[in-house]
Amino acid sequence: MKYLLLLIALLVVGCTTDTSGISADSDKPDGKQWLIVDNISLGRKLTVLDAATHQGMDRLRGVATIQSLFKGDLNLQYRFYWYDSNNMQINSATTAWTPLSLHGKQQIQVQSVALVNTASHFKIYVREVK
Repeated sequence: MKYLLLLIALLVVGCTTDTSGISADSDKPDGKQWLIVDNISLGRKLTVLDAATHQGMDRLRGVATIQSLFKGDLNLQYRFYWYDSNNMQINSATTAWTPLSLHGKQQIQVQSVALVNTASHFKIYVREVK
């Protein structure tokens, strides 16, 4: 039984995604690096062209433009994290990773709506699914 549990644990770990990727911040004051590449291999294949917020009726909406720099297909996941004006994270783990497939040099816009009206900006994280 002990070996079966160990085997299951190893299989689950082997199927997980690498959490490193690229991230972009919609809050882009002068001098601040708004695009961060934690996975150089993915950074060669993918970029975030823009990350911006738009005020809706009562909630902030975030829009990011993701572009493939790669000729082949990319299987990705993305996730929005919302922050208040003090740069404190608002939605700790309330949103799931969303699957995204990009095909050769494709560009796509993804969006999210803040769950609370105190949000002032977001960070989007994109990672590759292996």
